[in-house]
Amino acid sequence: MIKIIIAASISSFLSGLFGVSWDSVDKKIDREYPGIEFISSAQLFQKYQDESAEIPLVIDVREADEFLISHLENAVNLETGELISRIVADKDAPIVVYCSVGYRSAGVAVELAELGYSNVVNLRHSLFEWANNDYPMVNGAGDTEKVHPFNDAWGVLVEKSRHLYPPS
Repeated sequence: MIKIIIAASISSFLSGLFGVSWDSVDKKIDREYPGIEFISSAQLFQKYQDESAEIPLVIDVREADEFLISHLENAVNLETGELISRIVADKDAPIVVYCSVGYRSAGVAVELAELGYSNVVNLRHSLFEWANNDYPMVNGAGDTEKVHPFNDAWGVLVEKSRHLYPPS
């Protein structure tokens, strides 16, 4: 009986916090990472469109197999604040971090703030919302509409037609 309760609790945790709605993801991020700054997909997309706008350093904190399927144009793939700090010396440089839904990147934004970075924002709803808005994404072969859905729980937040897992 205890095994069933534990399994149900884990399933409920994953589905309830990550797979059901953006509201549940937002609440979890706000609770665990209070005080981080955000930029919306629309705001970042506008920066890409405005030739006079300063484009921040865009960092994809997802795992390499996720990044290979798709990412934002000119994004670099660095999974932790420590890795970022080895490459980005200017602690005042404008940086946007993102992942699939914004949870992992929120953690990296906090890590960067603790390392002294002062101009870091998290892309709200991250790549999944970017993809759902039909904003451009790329991979090693060029433009793509596909996204690594991370897992079944989080994957419900991105259109199913966009799902692509790497070959096994």
